[in-house]
Amino acid sequence: MKVRSKNFIQFALLMAALFFQSINSRADIVYVWSNDGTIQKFTTNGVASLVTNNISGLNGPVGLTCDNLGNLYSGSPEEGSIRKFLPDGNASFVGPMLDSVSGLAFDSSGSLFATIPNYSEILKLNYSPGYGYVLSGPYTQSYLSYPINLAFDGGGNIFVANSVPPFFGLFSSTNTIEKFSTNFAHLGTFATNLNRPWGLAFDGQGTLFVSNSVTNGSLANTIVKFSTNGIRSTFATDFDGLSNPRGLAFDSAGYLYVANSGDGTVLKFSPDGTSSVFASGLNTPSSIAIFPGLKLWSATALKLNNPTILPDGEFQFSLIENSGLSFTVLATTGVSLPQINWATIGSVTEISPGRYQFTDPQATNNSRRFYQIRSP
Repeated sequence: MKVRSKNFIQFALLMAALFFQSINSRADIVYVWSNDGTIQKFTTNGVASLVTNNISGLNGPVGLTCDNLGNLYSGSPEEGSIRKFLPDGNASFVGPMLDSVSGLAFDSSGSLFATIPNYSEILKLNYSPGYGYVLSGPYTQSYLSYPINLAFDGGGNIFVANSVPPFFGLFSSTNTIEKFSTNFAHLGTFATNLNRPWGLAFDGQGTLFVSNSVTNGSLANTIVKFSTNGIRSTFATDFDGLSNPRGLAFDSAGYLYVANSGDGTVLKFSPDGTSSVFASGLNTPSSIAIFPGLKLWSATALKLNNPTILPDGEFQFSLIENSGLSFTVLATTGVSLPQINWATIGSVTEISPGRYQFTDPQATNNSRRFYQIRSP
């Protein structure tokens, strides 16, 4: 029997609600890369497990970031490539050969940006189905000397920690934060007189936090914060436990995590600035990514399009999201049934970048059928 048209909106609303229920119910996961080649993941109560033990950072730091489905991406300067780790730990290479990838971040449309310090550039990679992330976007070397990391503000502008090569920075050094638009137009120098800035992270109010990673000279072992109009103040110092601080990331509750490469710890700062040791015994931790964290790059709502009954009675719908994602479709004839009674009926196909489609041939056998879309 064909599904009646008045049920279309019901299907769409149900799918959207259940999708975001499954995403938002997840607890935060903290990922930390260390100089012994390990990436470890921690629950927010500090329980650790190993993701991998062979991501070399011999020629520089390893970039880490998460997409909106909880997949982890690492950019290795030694391998010159980008890996994607699914939540179950399976890994694959998803990007081109790159050099010295020290920072990774997604913009609001799902494009992946990277800092390449050895070439003094930042670049954009777009997702292509079947190929992964490819170098089809722009790049720039303007106003950059040794870009270590990058972050996006709420308006989509790129902020870059601009440093100097380590062999030029044996002693204290003064560096900047450069600001660019998403098409790499230089919007000016946002901050000056920093001491080898490394980690960048925005809190929920748009305040930018920056770690100064050098252990001597002005601003050594500090985290400074900048208001939206660029006014600087000191957030934390070595008296709060900082030791060669590098990677920064916020969890979804607004707590700031800091990779202390000097003493092998990860510090956790509450919103009021109180510090505590979150993890210890690590080997020069330098990079942190948190899922979901404060900044997801997913669209704020799942955009469902064209729920349609095909001529043969099959039910088809499409959706628009960021490119390169994967979804599983479940269905039931009784929406109140427990999750164990929902049947997995297939996966959504990406028919063009960011446009997905699913067709249910079994819809012809049911007068009512409810759908749920899940990430892997």
